[in-house]
Amino acid sequence: MKLLRDVAIRHLVTVAPENTLRSAAKVMSDRGVGCAVVVENEKVAGIVTERDILHSIAKDGQVDDAKVNDVMTRDVVSGAPGWDVLQAVDAMVTGGFRHLLVMEMDEPVGILSLRDLMNVMVEMVHRDGATT
Repeated sequence: MKLLRDVAIRHLVTVAPENTLRSAAKVMSDRGVGCAVVVENEKVAGIVTERDILHSIAKDGQVDDAKVNDVMTRDVVSGAPGWDVLQAVDAMVTGGFRHLLVMEMDEPVGILSLRDLMNVMVEMVHRDGATT
């Protein structure tokens, strides 16, 4: 079974809480990712996702005045590098979120999306010859 340390994306996109939603969306779009880790005082303060930005736009249409701090998720659920991919999938499905921050000793070391995990699981199924 693959572990998160083997499959997590290590190049995290980060933004500050005071960044506008437009600037966060631009950084995420430029990097081709669906979320950014919000860092304040060199610590993880939260996570902002494309869905957070979309909901804000749908609510009041603001991307130039609204701040990341206004829409980010503060209580970030994270996994450990030693978790296997099924633990990650379970946490994400149970929690109803699409991105899982991988933390080691209070430091972010990677991130995974549901798409990343699906790709890993498909690879595992093909490798094990259990295709349908």
